[in-house]
Amino acid sequence: MRIIEIETADKVALYGCLYGEKFKNTCVIITNGTCGNIFENKFLRIVGEKLEKSRISFVYAHNRGAFHRIDTIAADKKPIGNTYDLFDKCLLDLQAYVDWAKAQGYKHIILGGHSYGTNKVVYYLSNHQDEKIDKYILISPTDMGRFKDHEKESVLQLMPLALEYKNANKLDDLLPYPFDNYNLYTTEAFLDFVNNMHSRNLPIYSQNGNWDQLKQINQIGLFVMGEKDGFAFNNADYHLQTINQNSKNKNNTIKVIKGCGHTFFGKEEELANEILSFVKSF
Repeated sequence: MRIIEIETADKVALYGCLYGEKFKNTCVIITNGTCGNIFENKFLRIVGEKLEKSRISFVYAHNRGAFHRIDTIAADKKPIGNTYDLFDKCLLDLQAYVDWAKAQGYKHIILGGHSYGTNKVVYYLSNHQDEKIDKYILISPTDMGRFKDHEKESVLQLMPLALEYKNANKLDDLLPYPFDNYNLYTTEAFLDFVNNMHSRNLPIYSQNGNWDQLKQINQIGLFVMGEKDGFAFNNADYHLQTINQNSKNKNNTIKVIKGCGHTFFGKEEELANEILSFVKSF
């Protein structure tokens, strides 16, 4: 594995982790979810190693919502990271990785995401229907309009402060305490995370989104989730089947990995095998 540096159209430096560099037939690109990164998401390291052994290239593509904060030099002089992440910027992030893969001469490109990254992949594909993406992968897909109970409480606590900061023109200021006791946000990033309608593109349970983006995607997909994933609310099969039923292409592969949760702890090898099988099934 080696680190590659990608520059977006708006001059933000992103870093991806490349496995199987010498293989030029197929490249699988998976982008991270909220704060996701190569160090904490062990299951994607296992995926990369598994694909590399099968002569398939893999990029864990850090988008600008990776980690909490990264002090990189961007054109607007601001740091990046989940603390500052604005959903719509994912179009620039994913395009940069797709452009890189095309420049490398890969015959096949498969694009995917984990968690919040799945919403970004759906949004990207719905906006770039002419790109030569062969397949797509949604790992632990999330309904961004349906918060868990403790997340709802955190939103209720932070929203009055965020609106106060917004009215005071403090969009770049950090809110005084983290969302869900974990994610620090600027005012602008928090309001975007909660309210951006573009990310509400997998409304499995919620009534405040729609399936329009998914219905524009022509490619076949792999939808995979841990049986105990908290974002599936005790029914991962229903969760994934609902996504499939609302897809334009109904021939997607549905896989529930038994005995694991959102990051597939203890079942990383099983996840890697499912992804490898899907990638090789051209």
